[in-house]
Amino acid sequence: MKFRDSLISLTSIAVFISLWELASEIRILPAILPRPVDVVFSIYALIDKIPIYAYHSIVHFIAGFAMALVVAIPIGALSGWYRSVRALIKPIVEIIRPIPPIAWIPFALISFRSDFEASSLIIFIGSFFPIFTNTFLGFSNVPLEYVEIARTLGAGDLDILVKVALPSSLPSMLSGIRTGVGVGWMCVVAAEMFGPPGLGLQIMNMRYLHDISAVTAYMLVIGVIGFILERIVRVIEIKTLKWQKGFVRQV
Repeated sequence: MKFRDSLISLTSIAVFISLWELASEIRILPAILPRPVDVVFSIYALIDKIPIYAYHSIVHFIAGFAMALVVAIPIGALSGWYRSVRALIKPIVEIIRPIPPIAWIPFALISFRSDFEASSLIIFIGSFFPIFTNTFLGFSNVPLEYVEIARTLGAGDLDILVKVALPSSLPSMLSGIRTGVGVGWMCVVAAEMFGPPGLGLQIMNMRYLHDISAVTAYMLVIGVIGFILERIVRVIEIKTLKWQKGFVRQV
């Protein structure tokens, strides 16, 4: 099964590259569609710079995403479990959530002296809401019969929260974390386009030089790193949810 899935994935990548090459050869959108071989040459030419800029982007991402985890999970859990906390927090979250993370960039650049702090705020905002929402939904949808059985067995409120609600909400919570990784990584690139060193800034620099092959090369690097980050979270999700094998295999 794994071999077949890997073969299908490799085939899809090969077909995509072939179509890309064909489109560039017959000059479909020639101004914005470099040939794959030109992108490979650009990656080779930038091979000494890519790790440096990727490192900066990953550091920005880790800082913002870690803050989102620390803040979103407790607030989401308490809001989902306690009605009073929900009434206090949910209206504020619902007002702020529709604001796109990119709209916070001017605010962040004005409010913080450091580009690092500004980019971390953008990533925090982008990652916070998926994690908060899924954590909230997980804790608010704990089956009532689980709680009643636990109370019948003599469990207290804290025991029910930790030993019943938390395991029950883990699938939803981990799904939110996986979504938060993707959104946060997209936000780090957008935030870096306005100053902080990283892959996003390099895309803007190459754009000013009209080097579309280099722009595409950095875009591919961003995509590969995002894929690796998602796979890491996916592995953690599978290991954590071994008791839900059927659920995990379908994701």
